[in-house]
Amino acid sequence: MGLAFAEGLGDTTPPSTTLAPPVITAVVTNPGTSLPGEPPVTVAIPCSWYSVFADQADADAYNLATAVVIDIINTVLGTKRVITVKYYSENNRLHRWSDVRRRFERQLRADCSLATAPNGVSTGDTWWVLATEPSPMILLPATNAKATEPITSPVPTISPPDRSPVNLGLWLAVQPAGPISVRAELGPLWAETTATMVSTSFDPGNGDPPVVCAGYGTPIPDNRKNSIEQGPCGYTYRADTNGATIEMSIASTWTVNWSLSDGTTGSQADIVVTTLLPYEVYEIQTIGTDG
Repeated sequence: MGLAFAEGLGDTTPPSTTLAPPVITAVVTNPGTSLPGEPPVTVAIPCSWYSVFADQADADAYNLATAVVIDIINTVLGTKRVITVKYYSENNRLHRWSDVRRRFERQLRADCSLATAPNGVSTGDTWWVLATEPSPMILLPATNAKATEPITSPVPTISPPDRSPVNLGLWLAVQPAGPISVRAELGPLWAETTATMVSTSFDPGNGDPPVVCAGYGTPIPDNRKNSIEQGPCGYTYRADTNGATIEMSIASTWTVNWSLSDGTTGSQADIVVTTLLPYEVYEIQTIGTDG
């Protein structure tokens, strides 16, 4: 749908705010919602005023068109991103935060009985009038989407990486990732969502139970690379795979928590991402001599 993007006649408050009013002629006095220092304005407007339908997609289009939303450019995990919002939809009506007036406003549009009213108001002109402060909860969907979008499958850093002899202890880990934080701001309101990897599960693929480790596991340190003992997050294969490969399943669990400027906190459902690692276990052959 097409939405007009006009400021109308400055900052004057319209004479009526009914949603589906008849055409009326009235003389009204602005009671003091003009900018500081401006006198009340008396106007004669043979028009009615109504709210225009605008869902969140329409509000997002306004934000993009006016470059108010700063899109996420840096998608590297672990960076903090901020989304600045000006327009939003409430009760399917277009609202905004006005930096000039330092207030929340809603949009009204004129429906005039004449092509041009005596004071210059025409059908389709818009006014922005005072609106109540919205709940910061309206910002949560954007922060949650942007925080969880970069969560990708875990990248294994297992030692040994792709094949191992029987009875050699493995060190199990994935590449560190996150936490991922995204904050959305609308005037004085804000919402922030943070996704954090809390555990990683390593299923050896041979019927043994998975090894569950905190965070991203334990990568092998340089001073332990000659050790045959498994790591604190580790596993030891006791039988070879007869020259074949098995699939080690690796799953990382992320918690998603959020907080709002009004002090409210909460969490979303955990996110589990999985990858499969082909792995071979072989028997070391030894040759002995008599005498």
